[in-house]
Amino acid sequence: MMQTWMNDPLLTKRVLEIARNTLDGKYDPLLACRDLATLRERLPRVTHSVMNIFVGIASEVDALPIGSERQHWAAAPLRLKDIEAAEYRERVQDVVANALRELVLTLENDRRGA
Repeated sequence: MMQTWMNDPLLTKRVLEIARNTLDGKYDPLLACRDLATLRERLPRVTHSVMNIFVGIASEVDALPIGSERQHWAAAPLRLKDIEAAEYRERVQDVVANALRELVLTLENDRRGA
């Protein structure tokens, strides 16, 4: 049986940490989308519209070296991809922030039993 986030306080804590750090400017929103997209099936109470934002953005940036894969890139191509990532990050920042706020609200309300 798949464990949902309601039964997994460590998952809830991790998701809230990703969301809050991203909203506070301490974590890359593109990486946050990538991280959260992988948790889609473990967050069944989060609306599909919110999760679809994370999944869609993660899909758009899967060819960008924004995580640990950066270490495997040469400097010149990395600079070009960094520009591409920065431009995309700018375009989606408001959508990501709104989705993260909704995610936090959902998780906090469910933790309180609201």
